[in-house]
Amino acid sequence: MKIILNSPIPGEIAQLRDMLESAGIACLVRNELSAGLSPEIPLSESTPELWIQDDQRLAEALEIKHAWKTAAPIEGNDWVCSTCGETSEPQFTSCWKCGASKP
Repeated sequence: MKIILNSPIPGEIAQLRDMLESAGIACLVRNELSAGLSPEIPLSESTPELWIQDDQRLAEALEIKHAWKTAAPIEGNDWVCSTCGETSEPQFTSCWKCGASKP
């Protein structure tokens, strides 16, 4: 097993784990529960870590990590659903409320 990321931001661990797993790379998260125990335990022992289980896929995992870290922010404006009138952020291609496609 190889560590691919350590981060005190749980959302980062989840995002990268989802990307790796969608590429078929099995992952394991360590220190997920102990993250809330800091400062009672050292930060080095409580920071969540993302590990890949297959060492042979390390290069592929690092490429995915690089693409994830360098991804350009989504540009555009919020849009209003023509079906239900709900406002959605630009990265969404369908309405979160009714499922209608972005105009």
